[in-house]
Amino acid sequence: MVSILATQVFSIVGFIVGLVAVIILFGIIKRTKGAVRDGFIFVFVGIGAFVVFEAVKVLEVFLVLPQTIAADMFAVAFVVFLVIGMWKLKTLIRGLSDFGQAFVITSKDKYEDKLVSLVKDVRGICYVTLEEPYKNIINMLDLYRVDTSTMQFIDATGAKCEAENCIEVKNNPEDIKNTLERVLKEKNLSCVVVDNISAIKNIETFEIPLFVQNTASLIKANEAQGFFIGKMEKLGKQTINDITMLVDKVIGEG
Repeated sequence: MVSILATQVFSIVGFIVGLVAVIILFGIIKRTKGAVRDGFIFVFVGIGAFVVFEAVKVLEVFLVLPQTIAADMFAVAFVVFLVIGMWKLKTLIRGLSDFGQAFVITSKDKYEDKLVSLVKDVRGICYVTLEEPYKNIINMLDLYRVDTSTMQFIDATGAKCEAENCIEVKNNPEDIKNTLERVLKEKNLSCVVVDNISAIKNIETFEIPLFVQNTASLIKANEAQGFFIGKMEKLGKQTINDITMLVDKVIGEG
């Protein structure tokens, strides 16, 4: 009798905890994209199978359902999907670790989706904007419900920031790098987004890879990860190939 009671309590508690986890994961999935979303979807399905497993066990204990292998099947599904989901998330995290510097290649049509997938739900970002003014970036990210309150912006477009979390700087390599280095040393930031490298001024196109290399070294030295966004329409094939040789990872297609 004591064993049956313990089983009932365990199954009911497991069902409630699993149900709460499903609700939380559903909220996370709605706010993520790309590989992160895929990983959480597998975890979501796994936890869902766990909830069904516990529900079946409760019904079996209270003799509402006859004992079958149905519960065991959902238990197996729970383990399988949970392992796949955690593996996908681990692979993603490992790919972004060790302060890797990434070259993000995109097109004008896919630019916003690519940018949002990089910055959504990431804290400690230093956003260097070279083409679109700070206000335009803020307005665009707001449409995607991206929290920009924790971001530090460096605006090199020539526009006025008029915000506490934004620093105006001239659009040239030295001023940008000096300001970025100062910000990284003063603030606890783990990620730098440079948007986008084709909008850097006062240098020739063939000098862009050198700018990326020097800036990436600066970011890495300050124990942060860098994402250098480049639009295919504005970068030549040779420039893309040269930058690809200088970074740790390439995201997108050239």
